[in-house]
Amino acid sequence: MSSHNAQRRPSVFLNALSKAASVIVLVALSLVTFAYRRYLEPLYGSGPTNHHFTKVVWAACIAGSFGPTLPILPATLTAGLLLLAMPNSAYWVAVYSGRLGDPVWGPVITHLVVIAPVLYIGVTLVKALQQSVDQEDAQAGPQQIITLPICQTAITSLQGLWPAIAIVNESIESDIFLHTGTLAILTWAIWPFIPSFETPKAPVQVTAPQDTKSTTGKTKQQRKKAPEKTTSATQPAAPPTQSKAVSQRGAISRSILVPLLPVLTMTILRSPTLSKPLTEPYYHPSYPLRILSSAHSTFSNVVVVGEALPPSSLEQPVAGIANSLRYLRAGHSLLGGVWIGPKVHVDDDTEPLRDEAGEPLGDSIYSTFVLQEAARMSEKPNGEPRESALIIGLGAGISATAFMRHNVSTTIVEIDPEVYNAAKRFFGLPTPDQVFVEDVRKWTRLRRHVLEGGSQPAGGEVLRKEDIPKYDIIVHDCFSGGSLPAHLFTQQLWKDLKAVLEDDGVLAVNFGGILSSESFRSIALTLTSVFDTCRIYHDSLQPASEEVLRDDFLNWVFFCSSSSKLAFRKSRTSDYLGSPLRQRVLSTLPKREYPLQKVLSEVSETDRSRYLLTDEKNPLIGMQEESSMKHWTIMRQVLPDVFWETY
Repeated sequence: MSSHNAQRRPSVFLNALSKAASVIVLVALSLVTFAYRRYLEPLYGSGPTNHHFTKVVWAACIAGSFGPTLPILPATLTAGLLLLAMPNSAYWVAVYSGRLGDPVWGPVITHLVVIAPVLYIGVTLVKALQQSVDQEDAQAGPQQIITLPICQTAITSLQGLWPAIAIVNESIESDIFLHTGTLAILTWAIWPFIPSFETPKAPVQVTAPQDTKSTTGKTKQQRKKAPEKTTSATQPAAPPTQSKAVSQRGAISRSILVPLLPVLTMTILRSPTLSKPLTEPYYHPSYPLRILSSAHSTFSNVVVVGEALPPSSLEQPVAGIANSLRYLRAGHSLLGGVWIGPKVHVDDDTEPLRDEAGEPLGDSIYSTFVLQEAARMSEKPNGEPRESALIIGLGAGISATAFMRHNVSTTIVEIDPEVYNAAKRFFGLPTPDQVFVEDVRKWTRLRRHVLEGGSQPAGGEVLRKEDIPKYDIIVHDCFSGGSLPAHLFTQQLWKDLKAVLEDDGVLAVNFGGILSSESFRSIALTLTSVFDTCRIYHDSLQPASEEVLRDDFLNWVFFCSSSSKLAFRKSRTSDYLGSPLRQRVLSTLPKREYPLQKVLSEVSETDRSRYLLTDEKNPLIGMQEESSMKHWTIMRQVLPDVFWETY
């Protein structure tokens, strides 16, 4: 067998091993990127986090592809240290950049400081693994140009896959950083004990210099015939067994540090956020803030119930902080809240609502949830009251609780079990008739399919047509984090909901945003393409000018029906449940309406088709970038930074 074939065998094996290692590095980078984006959501929300994120990923991949190739061992160690530091570095950099008050450049600063170095080192590792197998082949091809698209595509293309893997989706993001960092450090420690990626190279032939004296006086022909003296040399000069032994002795000394990793990851390297689930209430040392509950969520990273405590005789309220309120938070969005302590007010000697521990609860801190209750005041042709309601997106359960207190049979569909648990424990939600903790698209699609005579799908919930109820009221409130989940605002969903709504029933849809925005137009035109009648109302408690109504960020509620007539009766004392806020909102309902046709008339007939939202064509996410930035700024004004930083 020739020496060429003998050297080719290990080259093929090492090439396959190198490719496998490269895939592992790219999968790890994609997983860390996925976890990092979710880790930032409580501090920045999804909109600001993702605004320039792809550009930062591209920049890091370009730098890693065209920058100098780092040695494998130091690069692995550096990547491991950065990953182990990430629970703290990502949190604290995001905290301080968030205090700048800029939802665009704050996340960019965080990306550049925290995730970009990890991506850069990861890409250089992939490049080094390819070059170390066969240096001559690596130099012969455009290695950097090949590395760039492969790395960038691999990192981004797997982002949609990770949520489908249960063990990943249910993991705490900081644990993913620590586990991948620990794996990198272990690899660095045992590296000298695994086969080298470098292919053994043949001895280099070096021609010895000729002795000019010995050839002096010889004829040209004699000098030509004289044999050349050669010597052979190999690189490195040290014997391979000796260098390997030295390397392994270094590995043994490094491996002594390995047992310390579990201790470090369980102590100083852990995330500075609160433990999840929180075992007892947490009191902030310098702010009148108490956290009652903090739970990990696979949908919004974290669900928190906190309180801005009322001032006492021993402490003064911090300037700018509304006190005596309890709030429900998911990610960087408030799902609702109620007044507590001295701000609990009820009229007509009505007993206040109480939480699971018996603490009295006051009015909602947001009037939009009370505005949704106006659906119960919509008139039926036969004059009978509304008897059944479907709530999609529970929040703190303000409207759902009100419906149940009015003896309306209520069904809840909420995707996040932690939100439902928080509403039950801390916001006085009674036990509904039915609860479905699942995605509403799947829930509604199945019911419409069965109602239209379709066959039952294999597996899953089994339904009969006669067992599927229709509802007098459907409340759709899926606004969160400054943006709307685009797949829950398409024609297909509205048609599915229409199938489970009574012919004279009313659909209430919450929209948080700007009336003159493209997203509002899209939702309005899509709703009116499915329902015969739609009307819109704002929840502002202060008199608002036309300019404010059109250009400010407000909460709006659409009321839609398949009936050609949608009218609301006057409010009654019994509608208020002893709540001053309900009286203020429901008694002024006619003054809150804005002419929807005025907004729709601004869109030409030829342009209307491009605004319609379908499962196949849904530009809603792109339309909401500006409003998501504005929402982040508003949330930072509603509660101070420290409230958002404590979870």
